[in-house]
Amino acid sequence: MRPVDAQRFKEIVRGKLIVSCQARPGTPLDHPLILAAMAQAVEQGGAAALRAAGAANIAAMRRVVKLPIIGLHKRANREETYITPLFEQARELAEAGADLIAVQATSPRLGSCTPLPELISRIQRELGLAVIADISTLREAEAAAAAGADLVATTLSGYTPHSPQQEGPDLELVAAIARRGIPVLAEGRYRTPQQAVEALRRGALAVVVGTAITMPDYLTRHFVQHLEQAEEHS
Repeated sequence: MRPVDAQRFKEIVRGKLIVSCQARPGTPLDHPLILAAMAQAVEQGGAAALRAAGAANIAAMRRVVKLPIIGLHKRANREETYITPLFEQARELAEAGADLIAVQATSPRLGSCTPLPELISRIQRELGLAVIADISTLREAEAAAAAGADLVATTLSGYTPHSPQQEGPDLELVAAIARRGIPVLAEGRYRTPQQAVEALRRGALAVVVGTAITMPDYLTRHFVQHLEQAEEHS
């Protein structure tokens, strides 16, 4: 199966839902076969594309789904640049069957990293894949686009010290990026269909949802905490 190029990907996902099929390390769902089954389930549910971490997980998904896969590598140390910081990691994801590669494009780049313009260029030139830049601010989105990224995603807004720290999604950032004419995926803390619809209204190409769909451990804790708080106040 040939990878989906940037233009075709935009056509496929425009106005639709991308589901992030990931599991926290060490949790019961953290296994390639389980994540592949999850990918099949969201494909049946109508997802337009997937976002997945790790070459083994992507390879398992590629065997059972036809959707485009945004691949990424995650470092354990989040104090460093942790989403696909090195070209060698991108190559592994491509070989596993990823159609696009997500890279962290926040500033500064910390730890061992391929320089961002070089990383984007090599992924496009040597691997023949499109690049999605995960950013946290408008300035980072503009810099990533100038460096050649095909799309940006608001994945890291709220997870860097220089981006807004808020409970809900950063809809203002989505709107600001869209006004610059940069193709943007709305991602990060989208928990309701209403939030997803609003992101599209503000100019997002598509919306990426993960935790609210694919992490039952987190969702269970969320319900349990609310019930416990209600019990304490009763």
